Amino acid sequence: MARVCISVATKGHMHAATVEWLLRAFAQLAPDVEVHIVRNSNPLQHARCEQVRRFLASECSHMFILDSDCVPQEGTIQKLLSRNELIIAAPHPTVKGNEIGLMVLDRDGAGAYVQHRPLVGLQGPDVVVGCAGLLIHRAVFDIIHDPWFQCVYDEQGFLIRTEDFDFCDRAHAAGLEVWADCDLVQTHWVEVPI
Repeated sequence: MARVCISVATKGHMHAATVEWLLRAFAQLAPDVEVHIVRNSNPLQHARCEQVRRFLASECSHMFILDSDCVPQEGTIQKLLSRNELIIAAPHPTVKGNEIGLMVLDRDGAGAYVQHRPLVGLQGPDVVVGCAGLLIHRAVFDIIHDPWFQCVYDEQGFLIRTEDFDFCDRAHAAGLEVWADCDLVQTHWVEVPI
């Protein structure tokens, strides 16, 4: 039986809908669930690594990473577990330029990240996904070692790869598959101050 650690990175607050989902998920999965709230430090890669440390200190078989502004669909964890993949995401929408897309990407011929198509059903085994909504089996951390999540910068200090993309790229390089269930798209609450 799977035991799931739901790990939430937060800057000190969570969207109310995220908290409501978290309470329902906890009730549905109990007693085979733990919830870890990790205070988000800057850069985010430090919080992600702390999420893994706490997960590895638990007796859970899977870690479900949830951001404080994302709300998965009901039954997301159970559906992802049923896919029996080591790394699988319930993607969230994001804004890229003036377009809204899903955080399910491919690499083009020049190595740039581009929107994966199609965005329905199970997609993989070589996609790149964001961390929010990512279910990772404990065995992955026997293959990918600390630092599990790290940003990559160029010689001038400009960010060229975020911690989630780097994790997926390292997983692929280690021979692991990364999947996304595009039928389990999360709600992503983005608040803009006026």
